Amino acid sequence: MSTPATGPSGRPLTKSELRRQQLAQTTLRPGLRPTRPAGAAVSILGVLVALWIVVVVDAQLDHRLLRFGIKPRQVAGLPGILLAPVLHADARQLGANAIPLVIFGWIMLISGARYLAVVTAAVWLASGAVSWLVAPSGELVLGAAGVIFGWLGYVLARAWYGRKLVWIGIAVAVLCVFSSMLLGLLPHGGSHSFWAGQLAGFVTGVALAWLLHARHDRRVARGPGLPA
Repeated sequence: MSTPATGPSGRPLTKSELRRQQLAQTTLRPGLRPTRPAGAAVSILGVLVALWIVVVVDAQLDHRLLRFGIKPRQVAGLPGILLAPVLHADARQLGANAIPLVIFGWIMLISGARYLAVVTAAVWLASGAVSWLVAPSGELVLGAAGVIFGWLGYVLARAWYGRKLVWIGIAVAVLCVFSSMLLGLLPHGGSHSFWAGQLAGFVTGVALAWLLHARHDRRVARGPGLPA
C-alpha cells in the first residue's frame, strides 16, 4: 500500500495540492524544446507573432515606434542598430520577410542554441552598423532583412565548409526555394531597407560558418612514421 504524499506540515495533500505539485515538477517535454524540430517551429512562430504585434501596435500609435529605426550617421539613430530588426514599416514589409524568417529561423534553432546566439548577434550588429555608416542620408532603415540574409549566408557556407550530408541537403533545398533572394545582395533601391546592410549580414554569416565549421589543418608534427 502506497504512502500518501504529505506537505511540509506532515498532513496528507489534497488532490488539488498534489496536482499543483506534479505540475510544478513537470519539465518541458523533450520534443518541445526549442532546439528540437517541433519546439523550434513553435518558438519561431512565436517570434513572428510578436513581430506582428509590434506592427499592429505601431500602426495604432501612428508609427511612432519607427523613430527607433536606423538613421544613418546620426547619433539619435545608433539605438536603431539594436532595435531596427524588430521594427517594420508596415504589414507589407513584414509579410515579405515572414516566410524566410520562419524557415531560416527554424533551421538556426535546430542547429543549436550556441550557433543561433553567436550567428544572430554577429549578423544583427554587422548589418545594422553598416547600414548606419553608409546608407543614404535621410533614409530610415528598418526590418529583419539583415539578420535573415546573415542566416542565409551561414546556412549555405556551413554546408560548404562542414561537408556534412544533412547540411548539404538543407543548403540545396534552401537554394532551390530561395535562390532569388540572392539578388537582394546587389545594389538596389528599397524603401526602409538597404542592400549593403543585407550584404554585410550575409558576409558575416559566411565568415562565421568558416570560423565555426571549416576543417582547418590541425595536423602537428608527431614524429617520423606516425600518421598526421
